[in-house]
Amino acid sequence: MKRDKAISKILKAEVTPTLSPAFNAQLMSQIHKFAEKKKVQSFILTLCLISATSLSIIGMAIYLLRNYLKWNFSFSMPRFPQESISQYGFFIYIALLMLILIGLDTFFRHIRQKHKDNELKQIN
Repeated sequence: MKRDKAISKILKAEVTPTLSPAFNAQLMSQIHKFAEKKKVQSFILTLCLISATSLSIIGMAIYLLRNYLKWNFSFSMPRFPQESISQYGFFIYIALLMLILIGLDTFFRHIRQKHKDNELKQIN
């Protein structure tokens, strides 16, 4: 029992070295730089993956149109016979639908990013 009290007294009396404020500031700046670097790397990786996916989808579409549907890629001025108007209407519909979906995706991502930023501000 006396031994335990002696040990606790010695541990309390021991002075723990404190770190200088410059060290703490330097360490925090390095941590912030590393976090910023990881954020930039993540953004670049995301851009590369989205680009690669988009190019592969376009490539697969061209491959399928060329080899399986025998699509003619030569440029000619469009003539609109009565039967093909519905086909062009369908293409325009699909294109507009894609634009609307991409716009909604961008809008919702923007809202989600704002929400995350507000949460981070509340935490700090």
